[in-house]
Amino acid sequence: MKKTLFALVLFMLGAATFRLSLSAQAPPAANGAYKYISTATTTIAKPTSGYLHTITINGGTAGVVTLYDIAAAGCTGTPASGKFATIETIGSTNPVTLTYDLATVNGICVVTAAATDLTVSFN
Repeated sequence: MKKTLFALVLFMLGAATFRLSLSAQAPPAANGAYKYISTATTTIAKPTSGYLHTITINGGTAGVVTLYDIAAAGCTGTPASGKFATIETIGSTNPVTLTYDLATVNGICVVTAAATDLTVSFN
């Protein structure tokens, strides 16, 4: 009887933990934004601190996409600091979404070395 009661309590605690972990996931932010890029350029996706959600590579020309955590003023040419990701694209027509879900301190700057078609989503 004691073993059954103990097992029941552990099961209930496990179920409560499972419910908590499911409810801990927040819904998508209502203030989400995006920046569409389709040329070889340096783009200020977000000029101030924020949250990078995803990069979707829609196709276009194969090339390198580099992401920087840098303020708008430093997002020119090839920024000297703040690089946090380098993505080598293959230019396919099948979209690929890369989920980052990270906070940036200064802003989001995107440098595309080719005419890669991509969408940056953030808030």
